[in-house]
Amino acid sequence: MRKRPATSPQGKKKFSPIRPVFSSGVSPARSSAFSLFEVLIALGVFAIAVTGLASALDSAVQAAFEARGRALARNILESRLAAAMSDPPLNGKRVLEARENHGVRVEETMEVFEAKTTNGTLVPGLWKLKITAELGLAKSGRETAEILIYKP
Repeated sequence: MRKRPATSPQGKKKFSPIRPVFSSGVSPARSSAFSLFEVLIALGVFAIAVTGLASALDSAVQAAFEARGRALARNILESRLAAAMSDPPLNGKRVLEARENHGVRVEETMEVFEAKTTNGTLVPGLWKLKITAELGLAKSGRETAEILIYKP
């Protein structure tokens, strides 16, 4: 219902603002709280955002973990390469298991390398040393190094 304009004692019309009245009897000007529906929508949006951030954080942590493992494998590979150059596996193969080597399995192989000179003769005493370092947890963390060694 609309209110009729009130009149003042001097006979002039005085207008009061018209406000709709809801079934609860509270006018929108007085309502400063959020409704339950608005709160549920806000919580849903917040939950979706937090889920996205959590999955992004999980991916970043996994990538950092794999990068750290590859760096460890590379460091061990370089170390074993230097050691194997001074003490090569003369029987052809040497394996260091992951439980003994900081979680990195290392395999060293030494085989004869056949290289020919420009006139077609074989160069004697050339060996190929191949070292493979493999992470114990993931097969993707595999690093390999090869070097030629001359032992006349």
